[in-house]
Amino acid sequence: MGRVSFPIVLLVLSVLLTSCYKDSNPYANMSSDYFTRMSEDSLKLDRQGIRATIDSLDKATKILTASDKYVRNYYSEGNPCLWIHGGDVSAAADSVLVMLDNAEEHGFRGSLFRADDIRADIARVRSLSCDGTALSNIFARLEYNLSLSYFRYITSLHYGFVSPNDIFNRIDTVYVDSVKKKMSRLCDMPVLRPDSIFYSKSVQMLSPDSIVGYVAGLSPQQPLYTLLKQRLANEELTPQQRKRVLCNMERCRWRLSTHIDDCKKYIEVNIPSFGLRAVDADSVLTMRIGCGTVKQKTPLLSSKIKRMELNPQWIVPKSIAKGIAYSYSYMHRNNMFIHDKKLGKLPPEQSSLEKILNGEQYIVQESGPKNSLGRIIFRFENSFSVFLHDTSSPWIFQYKNRAVSHGCVRVQKPYDLAVFLLEKKDQELMDKIHYSMTVQLDKTAKDYKPIDKSKMKKAVYLDKEIPLFISYYTVYYASNDNYIVEYEDIYGYDKHLAGKLAPYVK
Repeated sequence: MGRVSFPIVLLVLSVLLTSCYKDSNPYANMSSDYFTRMSEDSLKLDRQGIRATIDSLDKATKILTASDKYVRNYYSEGNPCLWIHGGDVSAAADSVLVMLDNAEEHGFRGSLFRADDIRADIARVRSLSCDGTALSNIFARLEYNLSLSYFRYITSLHYGFVSPNDIFNRIDTVYVDSVKKKMSRLCDMPVLRPDSIFYSKSVQMLSPDSIVGYVAGLSPQQPLYTLLKQRLANEELTPQQRKRVLCNMERCRWRLSTHIDDCKKYIEVNIPSFGLRAVDADSVLTMRIGCGTVKQKTPLLSSKIKRMELNPQWIVPKSIAKGIAYSYSYMHRNNMFIHDKKLGKLPPEQSSLEKILNGEQYIVQESGPKNSLGRIIFRFENSFSVFLHDTSSPWIFQYKNRAVSHGCVRVQKPYDLAVFLLEKKDQELMDKIHYSMTVQLDKTAKDYKPIDKSKMKKAVYLDKEIPLFISYYTVYYASNDNYIVEYEDIYGYDKHLAGKLAPYVK
């Protein structure tokens, strides 16, 4: 039998693919023999067969990403085809192919996206070279593979492959006793995941005029991601260096409820670089920080700084208090006292370890130059009781490894950070902050002078809360934002993240 003309094939396709649309079929009463006479067997379409083939392909596909379940539900509910239109494949499929060909720029494993299979099937359909395979099966493969790959690509690009909370909260084990144990919480990052609104919009963008710009906008927009992509393209990277870059690209893709891409003004603390960046549009304030030790890690989180407190008292955490509960001379030297819930303020000699552990007593350090929090603390909501603050030990900023705290973040330039946080740079307020941070509080000191209470501030509430991100990038900005360098993986997080990413990146 000779090859049927292309217009007739288009008519056959447009009629028999009505199962992919909700519109009625004006040719429904015509017998299948009518179309059989016009085409070769391999060019006949079986509308029920298309659905059956999509179903079989779906059952044979292992769920790998968040979007795979959406694709499965979409077709099982009998929704319209997304890529087959008028007897041909939508031109948007060509745009998707270009994106999939560039997936390795983001470090994605190419086999996730079936680009070669899609390209081959598009060529078969458009040339009518079925090679003995039923056209229905080819169209079914195209429809399913395009949907699977498109949604895998855009969800991975916009949300990442894995959840940081699932990874980092399953690393450190805390033993309650010799039998019972629990995992230490090291991360509280409220990451977003794809939802029905995201998927609906992604379907609406399936036109040649919309899809390219839409997908480009889903990629992380922060400059760090661009620099990481450029580094990934370096063919001289060792396997270990490449793995490290891939881990940090994934971190950029985690989309928080307040995302750094959407912030004009924010603060980012990066643990491995022992650094803080306070960004306000094109202005960047940088400083060194001290963070938690390996045993008492600073948690990863996002929050918003709400207020600053000047000359704070320090309520000593139980983990520290139990070691100094009966060290009376130490507490006296460091201006500490006991706060009893029933009896109020007591001298160190009346401390009780049992009451401290039960929460009936607290060890409190007075305000002043010896206070471990320094002269100012920056408070934000979090479930770890950690904060950014000044320090009474400024020499720690000369250390190369500044993992020295019990979890809080010590900042090198506390006054500069306080000024950065102010929405309006009111000189009178800034002068009061500076005075409060530098005035001598120790009445026994030689340089003590009476305090001018009119110049003192106890707290400053911000007119506008400032987003804060405590992050963990092992490839990050150097002193100059135009290039990035590697930092030591001080908490060993890359190993855990790389293991989870292995099926998705290469």
